[in-house]
Amino acid sequence: MKKTNPGDQPQLLVLCQLFYPELVSTGQTLTELCEELAEQGMNIEVFCAPPTVIKRREKIPKNIKYKGIKIRRVWGTRLPKLNLTGRILNQGTFALSVFFWLLIHRPKKPILVLTNPPFLAASCALLRKLKLIGSYIYLIFDVYPDTAIRLGVIKKNGLLSGLWDCLNGFILKNTSAVIVIGRCMKEVIAEKMKKICCNENDKIYNITMWSDDKLIKAAKGKDNPLIKKWNLENKFVVCYSGNMGRFHDMETVIRSAEILKTNEHICFLFVGEGHKKQDIIKYATEYNLQNCQFHTYVTRQKLGFLMNLADVGIVSLLESQEGLSVPSKAFGLMAAGVPIIAVMSAKSEISRIVTEENCGLVTKPGNEKTLATNILRLYNNKNELEQMGKNSLNAINEKHNLENVSKQYFDLITEISPAKTR
Repeated sequence: MKKTNPGDQPQLLVLCQLFYPELVSTGQTLTELCEELAEQGMNIEVFCAPPTVIKRREKIPKNIKYKGIKIRRVWGTRLPKLNLTGRILNQGTFALSVFFWLLIHRPKKPILVLTNPPFLAASCALLRKLKLIGSYIYLIFDVYPDTAIRLGVIKKNGLLSGLWDCLNGFILKNTSAVIVIGRCMKEVIAEKMKKICCNENDKIYNITMWSDDKLIKAAKGKDNPLIKKWNLENKFVVCYSGNMGRFHDMETVIRSAEILKTNEHICFLFVGEGHKKQDIIKYATEYNLQNCQFHTYVTRQKLGFLMNLADVGIVSLLESQEGLSVPSKAFGLMAAGVPIIAVMSAKSEISRIVTEENCGLVTKPGNEKTLATNILRLYNNKNELEQMGKNSLNAINEKHNLENVSKQYFDLITEISPAKTR
């Protein structure tokens, strides 16, 4: 796509709690997308919160320009994210700050708003209903309150879940477009829209997740500093990278490591943070799993090295969570030409991709014996491992790369943009 002239640039306001330099979770995902959209000629302004996971004590400038993107940090608390109370306060104060800014400035440019944090899109829905702002696109990464209900955090028929569903209905009715990140999720959202008598399924756009494939491919074949740093020479690396949250099936993964602990050549590498990380560290310590390593997030500059040191990538999701979340970590591994073992329901988007592209194996959640068997299958069959790795990379090159995905976003944003914002 050719760049537009400065005076004819499509505009976009992005509302997301995490953004550069906090390159974890949605922070990394949205930063990658905005970089590519800016490269394609879009004028982007981002509203985000102060970092809470990394550099929490460091003072970050409120206004910066990064790769042509205007980043504005609004006020919000900076409590530790892994603490539930702190996380809720961080999300609440950020959402409140964004609401008042929108109310005062009433922007008419299109807005891209996420489900993280929950309720943030309600500000857009209310202000658009009152005709105080222009159009907004609702990007769904996680389906609430469903994911919290299935985890047992809130009651299915309780007051909170009922109010939350009503609020979701209000958001969906007033949005210009809804972006979902998987076929399973599209089915869930279409059903929700049907229940609220909002039969506008043409507003739902299924746009796949992506990886910064250029960054990851650039590390291929180079001397990998992480191999020596983490003593992974001559190891068959089974890598889990990213969030180890409440809805990820970390239990099956760590129990499979216990089954394979006598194989000194197989190393389970856990890189990231999350609610369940300390639980699996405790399990590894209790059962003396010398075949496990645990590290925090690597910098973006080292992400390509991390993806490329894996022989097999693990992506997990509790069986109750299909259609409610789509782990994006799979696409980074695929960009490195790594086979995927999807520990999740066969109905989930990642399992469907793995099966359709023949780029890995699917393991039912809770079945650590099958997971261990599948790891050994790839460990003992070099030809199959290599072919699945090639298939992973082909899927990225043909479908799930950042350039292709960003063009779909670009087209949708310009489609709903009023002429005066271009």
